[in-house]
Amino acid sequence: MNTNNTGKLKTQDQVVEFCKANHLQSYIVGRWVWLDPFPIPPPPQLRAQLKAAGFRWIRKRGRWAHNCGHPTKGNPKVKPWIKYGSIPIEAEDAA
Repeated sequence: MNTNNTGKLKTQDQVVEFCKANHLQSYIVGRWVWLDPFPIPPPPQLRAQLKAAGFRWIRKRGRWAHNCGHPTKGNPKVKPWIKYGSIPIEAEDAA
């Protein structure tokens, strides 16, 4: 995980670049970015970095997500990645 403090991200492009740079398995779902579920809870440092960037833990979905400046009121019975589809975000290659 990249350790620089980026602050809260506001646009989908910023969130996508954050995910790529930090090699997070993530997906564009509608106007949001969702992270793949972690196999175990992420360590406190990673959780702090995700929160600082604007990601939130969505308990109903069991995943971290960033609304990219587009807050919505979700329907807990409809999974957004099924409703909107998902586009994987590929990590940047290490140079």
